[in-house]
Amino acid sequence: MSQKEATLIGYRLLFDSKGNLVTERTSVDLKHLKKLFTQRDYEILRIALNEAKNRLDAIHNQIEAQLNNSKSL
Repeated sequence: MSQKEATLIGYRLLFDSKGNLVTERTSVDLKHLKKLFTQRDYEILRIALNEAKNRLDAIHNQIEAQLNNSKSL
């Protein structure tokens, strides 16, 4: 990644050191973006990040529900 790029949001599905399946969502603090972008660009990023967070949280909840259901098998 070049110095002109940054990860604004990330999502991982992984096994932890104990063998548990884990989902992880990370995102940049919006306060940091406000200092770096024009008001218009900041608003576009804020809307996009909020939508991405909502959708990734929904995916997380679906995966968690399926994993909880599979434990009873």
